[in-house]
Amino acid sequence: MIDKRVLVLAAGLGLIVAVQTFLPVSSLSASTSARPAIDAATEINEHQVREWINAKAQEEASTESFTFQQVNLDEDEDLEIIAKHNGAVHIGSFYVLDRQPDGRYSLIAEKSWNVPRFQLERWDVTRYEDDSEWNTRPAKELGIVAGKRLFETVNHTGGTGLDTYEAHLWYLENGQLVDAWNGTLQETSQVPGDQLFQTAGSYQLAHADSEHPVLYTWKSTQELDPESGVPLSDQLETTAEVLYFEQGMFQKRSAATK
Repeated sequence: MIDKRVLVLAAGLGLIVAVQTFLPVSSLSASTSARPAIDAATEINEHQVREWINAKAQEEASTESFTFQQVNLDEDEDLEIIAKHNGAVHIGSFYVLDRQPDGRYSLIAEKSWNVPRFQLERWDVTRYEDDSEWNTRPAKELGIVAGKRLFETVNHTGGTGLDTYEAHLWYLENGQLVDAWNGTLQETSQVPGDQLFQTAGSYQLAHADSEHPVLYTWKSTQELDPESGVPLSDQLETTAEVLYFEQGMFQKRSAATK
């Protein structure tokens, strides 16, 4: 004859198994957190990213030339998403999305930038092409400019008779995209009278690892033959500026701080 205590014990174990089968894990233990809705890069697809963008965007992200990447833009461990689409020759949009507590993403920045080269470049005077042992500086310090993690994005813009590539130096702060500086890299312009001009520009940062970096910018303009595109003379019109990092942006030094 089977002991009644054994039957009672077996019944109790069966009840526990049944409870575990039908109750969610989070209800069994208060210390077990629920799994985020999205928690792995492999689970994020193009359709989801466009949905997150279009929930807030002024210019919806179309399927045309759309692409996205997960990258780390700030100091926390969560990855952000950058995305873009390109429409006509000078039309496009650039988006930044931030990860929310539930694992989903929300649009925090939208720029009308037509980005021809999507690889996100961090401006970094100390960056090396390898990770040799002699490069002992911690990787997390690279690319930090006046305490900001600075990035460069190129915008291909223009209009009737104008074709321009401009650089934007920007960073994220408090969930906002701050455009710290923008300037011309290359520009071709045609003005009434069949005159054609070409401008080439660039920039360079100095004292990037200090609290007061200096940005040197310059651009040179030359008239071209409208038929051949050959310079009409060797004369260049060159302008240069020295900009200081003040109030979170590169700008001319105010009279009060000179």
